[in-house]
Amino acid sequence: VGSGCGMEADSIASDKVWVAHPSIDGEWVPGHVSARHEDGSATVTAEDGTEVKQKAEELLRANTLPDEGVEDMQKLNYLHEPALLHNLSHRFFRDHVYTYTGRICISINPFNWEVSTPLYTKDKLLKYRGTDMESNPPHVYAMSERAYKAILQRNRGDGGENQSILVSGESGAGKTEAVKIMMAFLAEVSTGGSPENTVAERVMQSNPLLEAFGNARTLRNNNSSRFGKFIEIQFDARSRMCGAQVHIYLLEKTRVVGQTQGERNYHSFYQLLRGADEKMRTACHLASAEDYGYVSKSGCTEIKGVDDAHEYERTRRAMEVIGLSPTEVEGSFALLGAVLALSNLAFEADEANEDGARVTEASQQWLTTAASLTGCEGAEELTGALCTRQIVARDEMYTVRLTVEQAGDSRDALAKALYGKLFDWLVSRVNVCLAAGGPGAAPAAKGSTSDLFVGILDIFGFEHFEVNSLEQLCINYTNEKLQARFNEHVFAQAQEENAVEGVQVEDA
Repeated sequence: VGSGCGMEADSIASDKVWVAHPSIDGEWVPGHVSARHEDGSATVTAEDGTEVKQKAEELLRANTLPDEGVEDMQKLNYLHEPALLHNLSHRFFRDHVYTYTGRICISINPFNWEVSTPLYTKDKLLKYRGTDMESNPPHVYAMSERAYKAILQRNRGDGGENQSILVSGESGAGKTEAVKIMMAFLAEVSTGGSPENTVAERVMQSNPLLEAFGNARTLRNNNSSRFGKFIEIQFDARSRMCGAQVHIYLLEKTRVVGQTQGERNYHSFYQLLRGADEKMRTACHLASAEDYGYVSKSGCTEIKGVDDAHEYERTRRAMEVIGLSPTEVEGSFALLGAVLALSNLAFEADEANEDGARVTEASQQWLTTAASLTGCEGAEELTGALCTRQIVARDEMYTVRLTVEQAGDSRDALAKALYGKLFDWLVSRVNVCLAAGGPGAAPAAKGSTSDLFVGILDIFGFEHFEVNSLEQLCINYTNEKLQARFNEHVFAQAQEENAVEGVQVEDA
């Protein structure tokens, strides 16, 4: 397969080509070569009549597509950006939301587009069981089947190795939903729908908990995952799903203390504030969402069409599924109440103590609440932690009073740390529930362990906010590195296959 990055200078003058849009970056318009010149350049006439002069070898020839487009874009005659985009668009408007590029499955709005034939029925799932990728139309089911086949091969001693599937895309593209669909496929094919094996069911049932504490409304998505996760789906020696582990990274802790205008904090806060009964409200000393700075200063406390009180009940049920006791559930929500109380702490300069920070009189109620909910011995202990810091010099320790600004930063740092530790602890409890041989495993697999797994990496959607923190830079950088590693691996494998098959590939 050649690179297809240009067309030969002696091509006929009527060849159809793509031309970069003159004013919109990243868009292309169709055109044709209307004239060739002695200097090797060519005149291209776009469909709107605009003419541009380019070097003939830089022109991008257009493919003639079949009615349903090309399922695997490696088979296109010409491979370049407009050719790929045109094929994806062509297929999308013919109800085909999935398209392959070799071992990559590209999806276009798979969850917001009403296709004529349902995409995720059990009959369709079974159609992909035991088949090769080329045997059926492109689908994430085929990607899952390919990964599961490697597990079967390894158990037979026929090669095979652990598999990883990377799910990437911009925020709101449907990455988390794709993960759920692939997990459902693996659960079905590896257990035959056996009611004895509840691993997948427990993974799904724990999902509302992870979404409540790890997802939030952004300007692009009402339920955006604000953390990355690697789900390790484990299999036993009979290739049955026997456990799972969830590894998380880069929780967006800055969201706890501030959000872009029009966005929300994590769902868990709003669910608690709108769904808690009187007993829980009293235990957590709750007010209304509008009374707390961390959850209201962005100007958005509700999501249209979402009932936070109902979601609170789903989160409570998920906590019960993973085995949290009533005391642990109440303790988890108490920490949320503490973070909310911290958001209302204000500081002022204390002239009697060299203008060091102190909590304002109006904030004393919130200080007492935060101290109580975090288990401090008293408000004074929390005040000392927020308004002072200790310096060790040689064998002596000095207490230094913080400025008002520093005390505010200390408060925010504590709020982020509390929320981050709570999230980590909840994930650890999920993993105890889902571990191979744990309560979610099939009876025959209890007490067993496994080093066979299919890993599904659900990475962050790349984001660019009005104000981007160092944390956001790290998140975006991690995404870029993961994507680059994935591309390097996939294309290296493709080159190896081409070499084995004797296919010559020209450099672009």
